[in-house]
Amino acid sequence: MRRYLLTLFVLLVIAASVIFASVFPSLSAGKTAADFGAQTVLIIHYHRYDGNYAGWNLWVWPYKPESLAGSAYQFTGEDSYGPYAIIKFNQKYTQLGFIVRLNDWQAKDVSEDRHVVIPSSGVAEIWVLEGQYEWYTNPKDIDISPRAMGAFLNSLNKIDLYLTNPIETKNWKDNVFFTVGGKEWPISDVEPAIPGEISKTSYIEITLKSSLSTYDVAKPMIVEIKGFQSAMVYAYKALNDPKFYYSGQLGPIYTPAETTFKVWSPVSEWAKVLLYKTADATLPYETYDMSRNAQGVWSATVKGNLNGVYYLYEFYSYNQERITPDINCYAADMYNRKSMVVDLANTNPPNWSKDISPSLAHRVDAIIYELDVRDFSVDPNSGIPAKYRGKYLAFTAMGTTYNGIPTGIDHLKALGITDVQIMPIQDFWNEPFDQYNWGYITYLFNVPEAQYSTDPQNPENTIEQVKEMIQSLHKNGIGVIMDVVYNHTSGIGKNSPFDQTVPYYYYRVDKKGSYLNQSGVGNTIATENTMSRKYILDSLKYWVKEYHVNGFRFDLLGLFDKQTVKEIVDQLHAIDPQILLYGEPWGGWGVTPLFGKGDQKGMKIAVFNDDFRDALIGSVFDITAKGFIEGANKNVLVQRGVVGEIPYSQVISGFTEKPGETINYVTCHDNYTLWDKISGAATNWTVEQKEAADKLANGIILTSQGIPFIAGGEEFARTKGGNGNSYDAGDAVNQFDWSRLETFKSLDQYYQGLIALRKAHPAFRMYTSDQIKSSITFFPVQYKQVTQYLRMPMAFVAYEIHGSPNGDTWKNIIVIYNGETSNVKFTLPDGKWDLVVDQNHAGVNTINILSGEIEIPPTTMYVLHQ
Repeated sequence: MRRYLLTLFVLLVIAASVIFASVFPSLSAGKTAADFGAQTVLIIHYHRYDGNYAGWNLWVWPYKPESLAGSAYQFTGEDSYGPYAIIKFNQKYTQLGFIVRLNDWQAKDVSEDRHVVIPSSGVAEIWVLEGQYEWYTNPKDIDISPRAMGAFLNSLNKIDLYLTNPIETKNWKDNVFFTVGGKEWPISDVEPAIPGEISKTSYIEITLKSSLSTYDVAKPMIVEIKGFQSAMVYAYKALNDPKFYYSGQLGPIYTPAETTFKVWSPVSEWAKVLLYKTADATLPYETYDMSRNAQGVWSATVKGNLNGVYYLYEFYSYNQERITPDINCYAADMYNRKSMVVDLANTNPPNWSKDISPSLAHRVDAIIYELDVRDFSVDPNSGIPAKYRGKYLAFTAMGTTYNGIPTGIDHLKALGITDVQIMPIQDFWNEPFDQYNWGYITYLFNVPEAQYSTDPQNPENTIEQVKEMIQSLHKNGIGVIMDVVYNHTSGIGKNSPFDQTVPYYYYRVDKKGSYLNQSGVGNTIATENTMSRKYILDSLKYWVKEYHVNGFRFDLLGLFDKQTVKEIVDQLHAIDPQILLYGEPWGGWGVTPLFGKGDQKGMKIAVFNDDFRDALIGSVFDITAKGFIEGANKNVLVQRGVVGEIPYSQVISGFTEKPGETINYVTCHDNYTLWDKISGAATNWTVEQKEAADKLANGIILTSQGIPFIAGGEEFARTKGGNGNSYDAGDAVNQFDWSRLETFKSLDQYYQGLIALRKAHPAFRMYTSDQIKSSITFFPVQYKQVTQYLRMPMAFVAYEIHGSPNGDTWKNIIVIYNGETSNVKFTLPDGKWDLVVDQNHAGVNTINILSGEIEIPPTTMYVLHQ
């Protein structure tokens, strides 16, 4: 009787909502785009349950037949459903993309991009409901009755729900019900989800009388509340229960005799592996049912040699069939459509087993050079064979030159760097396939990106060519650091194999079920979830073992939880004690980092030092902002950078415990190049003055304690024409213009000399804080007379490294940085000093012998020794 009354009540609510829906007007009935004076028209109606539309607007873009840039649109009308917008285009499009957003990307109503098919009339009209991915196309179908925005099983006996309308939790009995697989599951209590909140609330927590089993979460779990639509409950934090943790290998486990497929999906009622003979095949030639263990791992063993066979998984979870590539696969077709079984032993180039990585005694001995595979070699001036330009194999081309000046890998050797940081080469989503993109939109993390292969349709060749690139760099004494993006994925929902495998689990979501956009690009991986953490660890270890990489640069490391970072450090150092690990200690704009500057203390991982960067070149968000190299007094920040951000004194104290925890840099792929930043901050400077600032900027970086990092091309004044966000700007903007090596030959030679100086003298790469504090002494601040009564500190830092620290052959070293735009006088300590670095030359050879009072030219560094 109780269930009958509940069903009757719900039916009455639905009937009422449908009756109410019938009054929602259509603005396009019987009309074509021409009636609106356009070729394509999209009408979007929007409804929010709280009735608060302040700041909400639309972002709309043409999607097909061609994907173009989007624009913001405001809601301009209002009816009984809510506000609406009529968006017109003078071109004919077959699909438009749209996002409902708050202000300027403060939030999204739904995290996924949505696309509307435009009918032959040229007009599409849709009704969008808050928090719902699907939209209505017929106003008669609209249902705005109360519902749950988010319903998550966060432990095996607790469910959290966020409702569109509040309920009185004290009256939950006979109003709230929970079923598992169609059978009622007893409830112990219903309370506010936030302790201490008033009993009438929209955010509730349901406590079950008994815990669910690991098998129960694969059954449909439904919450019913009187007056609300029934809600599917998604297993979320509950999957972090130790009962679900699987420590074994996942993915395709290949042998010539058989392949075992293993995938973790505890929420699936059933799972199948579908085998395909080709990447283009639409129907599988074989389908195998998979069996499940207690932890939720599905497996199937297929006899025979499956090398080169493509496959997909099919899951049935939450009353939906989902077909997806394998998140644990090692190979995939060039379009990311299907995974592929691969015999990895067949992908090894000759002598791969004898590949030896370069060895560094300590991570501060590294000199890192950042590059993108395509940008580095696509320019015809590179001298690299045309078939290799923009490809992995460009790094195997030896003897390349531009007018006799070494380019490519020969340039890297001549420059003297120890390691290259290669921008993302993990498989990323790209549409169309060869559209320019840096790749910070990873899709399958264990698969190398195919567009950099000379044979992208052959996944085995792609893998082999990545190994050939790494092998060649190793042969030439250069380590390989991968730039990896484990903080977010290229898409969510239907566009994410992670969401298709275990919906929601791999991502951070809020109480309403919306994906948290902490990365600034739509989603954030939940590194704290135990099987997410395992996935990241397994993936990193795979790249180390299979591809022989020497380190990782973590994009938005600030979004990682501390425990995951600790395990990354511990487990990777157990494999390779010399592995180099570092990352960005921040998240997206306005996000408080979980792993920020200072959290790395005592760990064998470094973070980027943006304080040092901004001190030297000015704010990266304002091209006109001046830094120390343009004469701004940032002396204390520069001193902190010089000593590696250690607690050197009460004033000179930064975020590290040891100098190996800071990555010192002035620019990277993001924002403006060093040359463009100098040009924007010092608009009236001559080329010679800009070149002097370029030398000074990285001269400071290469003589400071910590790990130096150089953005590729800074040594020949790389420019992007003032483009400060060039991730998709194409070759014309991003390619290395190797002809600039000739124009800026002296600058390139200066960098070579600075690097040779650092490598030859361990005083610039001390390992401990105690060494630095006992060996470095700063000279007093120099002042300039601004007015008759006012003196100001100069942009001038000078210090002495004394006592042959770290086994250096030079007893005493003086380093002077003059950021002023005029000469500055300086009195050397007693004795004669050998000058090895000035405004024109850098290295280890004596340029001149000086003593007493000397005069330092503007925008110049000096290095002298006894």
